[in-house]
Amino acid sequence: MRFLARFAALGAFALLPATASAFVWPFNPPAMPEAAAAAIATDYGIAVITDIDGTLDGDWHIEGTDLQGAKVELTIDGATGAVEHAEMDAD
Repeated sequence: MRFLARFAALGAFALLPATASAFVWPFNPPAMPEAAAAAIATDYGIAVITDIDGTLDGDWHIEGTDLQGAKVELTIDGATGAVEHAEMDAD
């Protein structure tokens, strides 16, 4: 009997309209396209991009390596294209 009650309760969620369960991101994506951010990172000295992600602030966080193999991390303003933070490791 308990199993049937739980099954019926779960089945009720299937009857909800799709808009009731739609997920809305809590931030706006960066205004600048990903390809433009990648081009800025390349101009800044990243030879190989290993990861590129949009942040909650609308910026781009890019990780990669330079020509010598050192790890480089950049934060690029998603609206202006300015490099806000740069970190380079000489491993």
